Amino acid sequence: MEIVKRTEPNSADMKPIGIAGTGSYVAPKVMTNQEWTKYVDTSDEWIYSKTGIRERRIADPNVATSDLAAEASRRAMADAGINAEDVDLIVLATSSPDVPLSATACIVQYKLGARNAAALDVNNVCSGFIYGLDIAWKMAAADTYQNVLVIGAETYSRILNWRDRTTCVFFGDGAGAVVLKECKKGQGLLASTLYSDGSGHKVIEIPAGGSRIPTTHETLDKGLNYLFMDGKAVWDFATVRFPEAVRDVVAKAGYSLDDVDLIVPHQSNINIIRKSMEVLGLPMEKAYSHLQTYGNMAGASVPVALDMAVKEGRVKRGDLIVTCGYGGGLAWGANAIRWNK
Repeated sequence: MEIVKRTEPNSADMKPIGIAGTGSYVAPKVMTNQEWTKYVDTSDEWIYSKTGIRERRIADPNVATSDLAAEASRRAMADAGINAEDVDLIVLATSSPDVPLSATACIVQYKLGARNAAALDVNNVCSGFIYGLDIAWKMAAADTYQNVLVIGAETYSRILNWRDRTTCVFFGDGAGAVVLKECKKGQGLLASTLYSDGSGHKVIEIPAGGSRIPTTHETLDKGLNYLFMDGKAVWDFATVRFPEAVRDVVAKAGYSLDDVDLIVPHQSNINIIRKSMEVLGLPMEKAYSHLQTYGNMAGASVPVALDMAVKEGRVKRGDLIVTCGYGGGLAWGANAIRWNK
C-alpha cells in the first residue's frame, strides 16, 4: 500500500493548541487472569507471557461507555479549571458505543450538562483517540472552539465472546479524557500522522450487527456479534506501523527520535510495544505502559495511559511526547506534543 503523507495547515493561520487538563476513570471491578480460567482454557502464565497483562477492569452491568466517559471528562475538566458550560466541543473516540445510534458523545454531553457543546463520535477502534485528538486540534486551532473535550472510552467486556480466549483475555473497560485550549506558540500539539488501509478491515471486526449482516438469531448463535481479531495479522501490522507512525510524526514536527522524552502507545500487547521500541532503537523506559494492571482498553488506552503518566510525574512541562495508536480499520497514527501544562 502506498502511504500518502499530509502536511499540516499553515501554522500562521492556526492558533497554538495544547492539553490543559487530563483525567481518567476505569471500572472499579478488577478481574485477574486467574478468574478467566473459569471461562476459557488458559492460565495466568499464558496470558502474561503473551500480553503482559495480569488484570483488567470490568464495568458493572448498569454502567455504559458514556458513564465512564463522563467521569473521566469531569476529572479532566477539573484539572483544566473549567466547568461543563465552558466546553464547546466534545469529540468521543469509541468502538463500543452505548447504542448503535445516537452518538454516545451526545449522551456524554447531556450527562455532563455541557449545554453549549457540539458533540461527535469517532470510531477508529484502537487509534480512535489519535484521530480524535487531531480532529479536535484542527477545529480548535481554526478559532472555532475554545474549550474542547477529547475522550477515549470503551466497555469491551460487552462485545467480547467470553468463551474465545484469543480475544476475551486482552481487554478491559475504562475512559480517558483531555481538555484542549489555546497555549503559547511553540507548545502543545505540533504534528499528527493519520493513515488507514481498508484492505485489512476484517483483521479486527464485529462481523454482524450492521447493515451488511443485520443481527438475527443465526448471527447470535454463531457468535458473529462479538469481536473477532486475527492475532497474527495484528502483530505483523502493528510492529511495522507503530514505529513508522512515530518516526513520521517526529520528523513532521521537526525533531529526531533522540528528542522524544516519552512515547504513550496504544496498550495492545507488551510484546508489540517491546518489538516496536526495538525497531525504533529506543529503550523501553521511553514507552509508558499500564498493560499489567488495566489490559487493552482499545480507544481508551492512550488517554488513560497519558493521564497516568502525567499523574506519576513521567510527563513534565517542555517534554516532547508522542502518542501512537493502531488497530481496526486498519487505521493507525501518532501525535507529537510539546507538553505545555
